Amino acid sequence: SPCYVNVPFLRFADVKQLSHGTRTKIFSSQPPQALFENNTMLESLTRVKPKKKTKSAEKEGQSFSMLDPENKTAMKILFLSSDTGGGHRASCESLAKQFQLLYPGSSYILLDTIDGYFPMPKTYKHLSAHPTQWKLFYEVTNSRAFEMIADANMKLMSERGTRKKLMALDPDVVVSVHPMMTNVPQLSCAKISQQTGKHIPIFTVVTDLGSGHCLWFANGMEKMFVGSDQICELAKKRGNVPEEKLVKIGLPIRHDFAIQAEKLGDRISIEGKLYQETIRKSLDLPYFDRPTLLVMGGGEGIGSLSVIVDTLYMELVMNGIDAIILVVCGRNEKLKKSLDERDWEEVLHIQSELKAVKDGKFTSMCTTPNFSPTAAACIDGSMTHSLRKILSSGSIRSSALIGLGTGAEAEKSKSQGDLQDDRSEGKIEEFQEVEEEAEERISNDESSRSSESLMGNDPLGDVVVIGLGFVNNISEYMVAADILVTKAGPGTISEAASVSLPVLLTSFLPGQEEGNVDYVLKNDFGTYVSDSDPSGIAEVAVTWLRNEDKYQVLSRNAKAKGAPNAARDIAEAIGESTLRWKEINEENGKVSISDISNKD
Repeated sequence: SPCYVNVPFLRFADVKQLSHGTRTKIFSSQPPQALFENNTMLESLTRVKPKKKTKSAEKEGQSFSMLDPENKTAMKILFLSSDTGGGHRASCESLAKQFQLLYPGSSYILLDTIDGYFPMPKTYKHLSAHPTQWKLFYEVTNSRAFEMIADANMKLMSERGTRKKLMALDPDVVVSVHPMMTNVPQLSCAKISQQTGKHIPIFTVVTDLGSGHCLWFANGMEKMFVGSDQICELAKKRGNVPEEKLVKIGLPIRHDFAIQAEKLGDRISIEGKLYQETIRKSLDLPYFDRPTLLVMGGGEGIGSLSVIVDTLYMELVMNGIDAIILVVCGRNEKLKKSLDERDWEEVLHIQSELKAVKDGKFTSMCTTPNFSPTAAACIDGSMTHSLRKILSSGSIRSSALIGLGTGAEAEKSKSQGDLQDDRSEGKIEEFQEVEEEAEERISNDESSRSSESLMGNDPLGDVVVIGLGFVNNISEYMVAADILVTKAGPGTISEAASVSLPVLLTSFLPGQEEGNVDYVLKNDFGTYVSDSDPSGIAEVAVTWLRNEDKYQVLSRNAKAKGAPNAARDIAEAIGESTLRWKEINEENGKVSISDISNKD
């Protein structure tokens, strides 16, 4: 029997093939997911000749349905999106899963309507790797002037093609989860309704939390689902979207989080802690009762993860905290291998010395190549301050370590002579003693790595670092974790909130994700420390682990903003509206729009 297939993303050329012929149908006994492994499979399937209508079907004015005609609740859902980051696709898949649970027999397609006109995935990949360029691009395009120009241009260039795609696919409902696929598809649906008399409802699901691009807010949709008050206000201000069309409901996240949130309950309760321990055992973690940090850098494992992990390790060890650090490396196999093979004692040794210098605990640093310690200027006062700036920026130059500070300070030192009264022979000997101590700690592995040399008599923490690849059960890892260290992606933030997990944000895309940082700070379930300051990140994490009262506040606030069932609620609202329109269209005896499409 014919089936309405699930396709990763259909391109314009693919849809043209689907629409070729009078009434092309796709027949397969395979699961829908396996139908389109590549374009060759797509071409071969779309060449299948359709069966002719029976006389009785022709007399009744009906055509073959792509769904079981006995199943009145099944529907065909067309998602509009593009592969620009993992969030849009994840939202589509989350909603699709709920449609299939709530309305068995339903099927879906993901369609990129702008692929043939603008290479959005390629452009996004480049710009997201160059934040300065992204910031300029976002600010220029997120304006009323650009909105008007882009609106007119996209309507002129792509509306007719978009309308043909929609008519060829003949969906029951269209759901846009991308800002560049709102205005034109809404116009296309309206024209199809005028042309055929069949109404195709279209909805927008905004996948941002704190700041949304102006192209999101085209108000020709049935309803617009948003995840926060900030987006609600933007929709009314930027798009003049009526209040009755706005539904604040949360971001659609994976169904696994709804399941885990229900089982977890209150993370800080006794029951919640027992369930967390159960999950840790199921994940085969080496310890079940230790604080656990989950570090993520996006689906590709990007960001300064390696440095952040090293600093977290050092800070936890030095503060005597036994812990586990889980690092999601994504597709970054090089990082995972590096973590697996890393000498953590050496990391502790290096990081502790760097921290000591950065914090001004040592007054001399003479490790520059070809640089004699005895001829070096001592690093004190302004020089230490300059070094801290260099360290925090991740760039250390030999010249920065040799000089006496800023130009004015150097000139002052020069005019006063190489040695002043306060730098007496005794003072110099004191500096040399500290210098020799630092050299001894660097050269002597045993003393530099012992409890006495690092923390006096205080015990060191036992920290285990585990590198993970690309994981599919991230909801379980978020339940197992006590703190999430991540970039400011809206989906990740929403997932963490759904399981009441405090978040420590370390980076964001300028413009697009800045509002997500504000969202977390305003609702007080996390904070932001730039990945250029890994020591600051580690210090905040340690503070949260040590301050139980503060941690409980963060967790409760996260739970208050969590919406683990948002995907289900959105799918249910869209589904009920779609079924009503299906019934109205059937009562009015409207023909399939694909028939008219093939006659154009």
